Amino acid sequence: MSKGYDEKIKPEVIILSDLKNYDIKECEYEYEEEYEYNYEYKYYNSWRMQLKKENENPNKSKEEIEREVKEEIKNNINLLKKENTKYYQIDDNKNKELEKIFNQIKLKVNFNSEPRILRNGKFYTISQGYFTMYSDKFYKKLFEIKFEENDKISSAIELDNNDIVFFSKEQLIIYRLTNEKYSLLQKIDENRTGYYLQMDYSGCTEFPKTYYPLLIKEISGNRFICVSNYGFKIYGLNEKNKYSVVLLKIYYDSIKKIYELDKDSFIFCSKIFYDASLGGPGYNEFVFDKIQLKEISQNEKNEKLNEIKERLNNNYYLDKLYEEQDKKNNEIEVKNLIESLKYSCNYNEFFEISTRGEHHYFSGEIILKNKYLLVGVDHNILLFDIYSGKQLKRYEILIEGTDNLYKQMAYIEKWNNDEFFMNIYSNIFLFRLTDENDLKIIANSYFKNINNVKKLDENNNIYYNDDNMKSVSIFY
Repeated sequence: MSKGYDEKIKPEVIILSDLKNYDIKECEYEYEEEYEYNYEYKYYNSWRMQLKKENENPNKSKEEIEREVKEEIKNNINLLKKENTKYYQIDDNKNKELEKIFNQIKLKVNFNSEPRILRNGKFYTISQGYFTMYSDKFYKKLFEIKFEENDKISSAIELDNNDIVFFSKEQLIIYRLTNEKYSLLQKIDENRTGYYLQMDYSGCTEFPKTYYPLLIKEISGNRFICVSNYGFKIYGLNEKNKYSVVLLKIYYDSIKKIYELDKDSFIFCSKIFYDASLGGPGYNEFVFDKIQLKEISQNEKNEKLNEIKERLNNNYYLDKLYEEQDKKNNEIEVKNLIESLKYSCNYNEFFEISTRGEHHYFSGEIILKNKYLLVGVDHNILLFDIYSGKQLKRYEILIEGTDNLYKQMAYIEKWNNDEFFMNIYSNIFLFRLTDENDLKIIANSYFKNINNVKKLDENNNIYYNDDNMKSVSIFY
């Protein structure tokens, strides 16, 4: 079974050329690592081509067939390279723009532990019971919070109103800034309240699924999303100026990316794994859904309550589960939570890719012109219209080797409203999405200081390299 690419859309091939300080032979092992589960990293499969010719020409020698296949691949590459010139519209001013940012490291910052991104160009660290926030200018210490000894914090987010939400295994811990000082505002037990019991499976065995939160993501309007293995919740401010659940939804337990389009619209990317079984080898699946919030009705609240009550009466696992795991998840708390909800949501799937027995690799997503979603999957860049969900284009990204073309993982990073770049071993290729929805390479330069460069500030062209566990290099 295979799902994914729109067969009506003919893939276009873009060959990235003129790579500096790059030897494809030295990188073949790295390609095998990238394509760990699928070793077809060469664009032309010479083995299959030879087998086909052997079947069609049984009287020809193996050596003769090998020569013919090599010549056929060479001719195909030359033809693609000739056609490939239409994708290059190099702009010298754009090359200068790249050089201004990436030609040298502007600032090198050392931290006391591994730094992580907060928002708007700020870093934070969590170390030895302390949270430290660094400013977005000169990256000096801005605030410091000491945790209680039993607070096992793993990550943090900052909301529009400067509230800091800390994520731990079973709690959300929220601090508020008052008079230039952060103080504890609220602790929320993150549990299964509001969800009916779900089941897990191991072979033919069914057993209750233990609830656990997975990640949190800030969104606009002083809200945040909490993803769990049961679904997701949205938290927002209530009439007491504290946080409570405003939306609760059963969903995939494998959300990896959340992209906010506007205050009521989101794109969720889920990566789902299917283990090997008697039915065949393991594989994975990527699903992209557009989530649309709407005001919840009283009928929807009643339906949620009735469904939980019905499952409570019919599920023999539940009493024991309540006793051992969800002692606070009683009928009154469930009713209060459901009644306090403000939103429900609809979601529409606009892209799904899976191939039985193979693993696909998600390599980034960006939104351009506030209308188009570009998704990197394996060596492909897919272009979607966000609002219709329609797939518009598919590009295959290749690089040239000595006797073949190689599939290049499509790691994409945003530059501005209609441009993005790819970093291929310190070779930066800057792309523009034209008004006709075509991709053009408008700049290409090599920068020895660039490794795994990522965008630091969504609103400005500020980037950073992870130099090591405690140091980053800043480019702007």
